Amino acid sequence: MSSDEASRIVAGVEWRGSSPDQRVTEGGADAELAALGQEFEALSAKLAELVVLQRQEVVALNRVVQRSERLNGEGMISPSVERIEALLKLLEPIERAIIAMPAVSVVGLGVKARHAAHVLSHYWTDSPERLDWDAQAVRRLIESTCTVAGVALLSSQP
Repeated sequence: MSSDEASRIVAGVEWRGSSPDQRVTEGGADAELAALGQEFEALSAKLAELVVLQRQEVVALNRVVQRSERLNGEGMISPSVERIEALLKLLEPIERAIIAMPAVSVVGLGVKARHAAHVLSHYWTDSPERLDWDAQAVRRLIESTCTVAGVALLSSQP
């Protein structure tokens, strides 16, 4: 996994407000989509934690390598990288289902918007004015949809 992929995973979106899943009654409109959203967010939170752990391991490994000046010709795969890859494999079918399933309520739109924000998290690493026109339009649409759905997102950037 590249550092760019890792950065996108934890890149600057954090959620506030109630989860759309909390407002869906069992068997109601978009209940299945909301359940997928709940699974997606739980796995995404674990993934973000693992990415932070992996970054810490890389820093520690770099210190060791700098001290010894070599790794005896052997590369090392971090255990957290393996766990990140495993979580990404678990996330893929959930993300595909979220994309494929049509939303029929504001709750479902909220799930889809939150997923889109995750996929396009790099849109929140800079101010909207510095983004290309199409990226600005998509970012504003996602923000508006999240606001209407009661799942507004905030940039963690200053």
